[in-house]
Amino acid sequence: MTMIARRQFLSHSAAATGVAAMGTRAAPAAASHPIGAAIIGTVHSHAIGHLQTLRKSSNYEVLGVAEPDPKLRARAEKNPRWEGVPWASVEEILRDDRVRMVCIETDPLEALRYSHRVIVANKHLKIDKPPGADLTALERLFQEAVRRNLLIQMGYVYRYNPAFRLAHRAIREGWLGSIRSAVCQMNDTLRPAGRRRLDNYPGGLMFEICGHMIDALIWLLGTPNRVSSVLRHSDPIPDQVEDDVLATFEFDPAVAVVKSHSLNGNRYFYVFGEEGSIQIDSPDRPKVRLALSRPHGEFGAGVHDVPVGPSPRYLPDVDDLAGAIREDRGVEFFTPEHDLAVQQALLQACGVDV
Repeated sequence: MTMIARRQFLSHSAAATGVAAMGTRAAPAAASHPIGAAIIGTVHSHAIGHLQTLRKSSNYEVLGVAEPDPKLRARAEKNPRWEGVPWASVEEILRDDRVRMVCIETDPLEALRYSHRVIVANKHLKIDKPPGADLTALERLFQEAVRRNLLIQMGYVYRYNPAFRLAHRAIREGWLGSIRSAVCQMNDTLRPAGRRRLDNYPGGLMFEICGHMIDALIWLLGTPNRVSSVLRHSDPIPDQVEDDVLATFEFDPAVAVVKSHSLNGNRYFYVFGEEGSIQIDSPDRPKVRLALSRPHGEFGAGVHDVPVGPSPRYLPDVDDLAGAIREDRGVEFFTPEHDLAVQQALLQACGVDV
C-alpha cells in the first residue's frame, strides 16, 4: 500500500469508526468499574513500567500476565517486581471477556504476531516500541482494528511529555516561524545482553531507541519526504551491532538529524525556526529553553527557561487510552496514519527497503 493510499484509507476509516485523533483533553476520571487489562510478554524494557503503571492507575485492573516463553516466564516468576501477578496463558487472556485491553511487551520482533491475535480477539491494544519490522503486517493490523472499531496505541514515551507538548503548541501556533532544522540525540548505554539482543535488529540502536525521537519529529513536522542513514559499528567489541547511527529526515523546508551511540546516555531534542527555537534537554527530566524573536502566548521576546514539571512515563498514555475506550474516541493526536508514517520512517532509517 502506498503512503498516499494509506492516508486515504485510514483517514476515511478512522472518521467512520471514531478513531480519529482528538484535541487536548484532561486525564479521564476513573469510572466505578476499572477496565480489565492484561500483559503479554515480560522481556521488553518497558514491561515492568507498564505493569507498575496499570497497577497504579485507577482506570485499570490487571487480570492476567502471559509469558509465552517458558524460560522467560520462569525468570519473571523469580523477579520480585512481578510478584503477585495473575499468571495466565496467552489463550486464557484472549478468551477472557473481562479483558478489554492488552499490552504487548514481547521482544519487538515478536510483537505483531501477538498483536494480531489480540485484535482478532476483539480487544484494544497497546504495542510497545517499535511495532516489529514488517510494515505491511502493521498496515494489516491497523486495517483489522479499524474494521472492528478497536484502538491501537504505540508505546513511544515522549507523546505525553510536557516539554514535547509545549514544542507542539509552539510550532502549531507559529511561535518559531518556518522550521528549518532539528537535531535530536537519543543515546543508550549497552550491556552485553543488550548488545546480543540488538544484534538481531535491523539498524541496531536506530531500531531499538530512536523511534521515540522519530515519533516526535513526525508529530511536530509531518511525514518526511526522504530518509537517509549512516549505520556504523564503532565500539571496540567483537559483534556486528550498529552502535553509532545517524539518520537525516528531509521535510519542506526543514532537515532533521536523529543520532544515537552507546558511549553515554545523553538525550536532547532541539528545533530551530526562522523566528525562534525550543531546546529540550534530558527529556525524561525535561529542561526547556524557549527563544522567541517576538512575544507569543504568555512568553515575551527573548530567551526563557521554562519549567514544565515532571514527565511521568506510561501513566498519561494508558489513562488517555482508558478515556478513549470509554468515550469511543481516538487517543490524543496520534492516528493510525501517524503511526504508520513513523514506522515507515523508522524502517527506512534502519536501512530496510519499504
